[in-house]
Amino acid sequence: MGVIALGLVSLLVLGWAGWGWIGDRFDQAAAREQGCPAGAEVLRVAVTPSAERPVREAANRWNSGSTVIGEHCVRVNISSAESPRAYAGLTGEWNTRELGDRPDAWLPESSLWTDRLAATDDALLAAAPEPVASSPVVLAAPEPAATVFTNAARFRWSELAGLTSDTSGWTRFGKPDWGRLTVALPSPLNNPASALAVQSALVGVAQESPVTQNVLARQPVEAALGALARAQPSDVPDTTRAALAALGESPDMADAPYSAVATLEVDLFRRNLGDDGRPASKRPLWEVVAAGPTPVADFPFVALTGADVGPVRTEAADRFRAFLQAPEQQREFSRAGLRGKDAPDRPTAAMGMSWGEVVPGFAKSDPNTTQRIATTWANAVEGGGIVTIMVDVSRTMGGDGGDGRSRLDWVKDALKGYTDYTVSGSLGLWPFSRSLEKGKPYAVAVPTGPVTNRRASLHVAIDGLTPNGATDFYESVAAGYRSAVQGYVPGRRNQLVVITDGGADGAMSLSQAKAAIRRVSEKDKPVPVDVIAIGRDPDRAALRDLATSTGGTLTVLPDARGVVGALGQAVTVRD
Repeated sequence: MGVIALGLVSLLVLGWAGWGWIGDRFDQAAAREQGCPAGAEVLRVAVTPSAERPVREAANRWNSGSTVIGEHCVRVNISSAESPRAYAGLTGEWNTRELGDRPDAWLPESSLWTDRLAATDDALLAAAPEPVASSPVVLAAPEPAATVFTNAARFRWSELAGLTSDTSGWTRFGKPDWGRLTVALPSPLNNPASALAVQSALVGVAQESPVTQNVLARQPVEAALGALARAQPSDVPDTTRAALAALGESPDMADAPYSAVATLEVDLFRRNLGDDGRPASKRPLWEVVAAGPTPVADFPFVALTGADVGPVRTEAADRFRAFLQAPEQQREFSRAGLRGKDAPDRPTAAMGMSWGEVVPGFAKSDPNTTQRIATTWANAVEGGGIVTIMVDVSRTMGGDGGDGRSRLDWVKDALKGYTDYTVSGSLGLWPFSRSLEKGKPYAVAVPTGPVTNRRASLHVAIDGLTPNGATDFYESVAAGYRSAVQGYVPGRRNQLVVITDGGADGAMSLSQAKAAIRRVSEKDKPVPVDVIAIGRDPDRAALRDLATSTGGTLTVLPDARGVVGALGQAVTVRD
């Protein structure tokens, strides 16, 4: 009986493979009949859900024609991917089961994402990103609040910090029963509307655009960022979409969790229709377009590189991008709630939307400044985490890290920056390499403790990091983990961040390290180990196994130029 069952399974498998092979042959034959002797080629495009519908419709129009590139018939396949997950996949391991095949091109909602991708690894971009649509950042509020924001308050993004930190709240507008005036800004790390709104508010304080790291260090600007973060209600969800949904469920202003949400116009439109994967709001929210300069998300389309991305797909990506920028597709973007170029069309069903005229905004910050704002924000909102950073100082860390600088030089710059702009919480530094201190492969250069009284010590320790010896990776990480559990602070985010170039020589193996970690781990004392690996050939499987066994993550950088952003991402609260 078992033999018969096995035979049936084998036939099914062979049948499935056979049908797949036959289907491929039919596709190739059809392509040749259409004048494409080289057969069919598929361009895979990952699109943010905010623009998925018009892009999918554009792809259908493209596919209904016959586009030939290099004797290949090219079809476009669209998949929907939330930008944080797409970015994580492109910079780490692409999850095919959850996201489909790795894309050949990407269309997120803002160039904040493509800038971040380029800062991590510019080799991932096959061409410069180009915008194909836009959507301004607006306020979404219940109708009574929207009326006040528009008429009495004359809302401006440049005044956001002062507006939300004013203790008189809604009283100044004759609405004392409404309580505090609050604007939800979900994590600027993963929500472009929040990031752009915060940057716009800081431009208003600095009276200078863009906000750079030097501008951010000015006392008034630093104070405004802290005030904005501290003014956040305690129950703001992690995403803009969830924040909009929660506000839409509130029966009246007095019971609302916050007064308004910073959002992309298209996302408010989709939320009111229930077109974002959630049921339509019980009470539609109303759009408030700022009276002054307004930040705008630019929806960039970018071709990507990859092991199987050849010149045909790269050219196909360029042609499809141009197709999206053509007038017919621009009108479709506008009809879907985005703003197409020279396309004034608007959706017919648009409860709560004003589609008001937008005053051009400001120059956005560079990726490192954007990351620093997000990290400082999370630090202030959460109260600061308990972070121990372990740094590989083995000989290979002295190798080329990009732009003629060593890997360790880049790491030292990142560590100094993080030390300087971390406003609260605890920080410690452990270098590691073979026989670093008294026979141990690690040293406690600065014990983990309040960062405010450790900055000078941390700078001295960072300056003293020099590459020497072998790695001894696993024994060092196991020791760092044990110390982090012993020093665990309840109610705070405790974590171990390990920066290495991926070497794992030493007496302890991966399985032994995981066993050592299990022996000292405690269920009520979670300590994720987030690994940042520098280099093109680290042992990804082993490093990911170690990190995920603790609830942590792995980030792989081809060179060390992206370590500033990677460190900021690692120490910032993520979904």
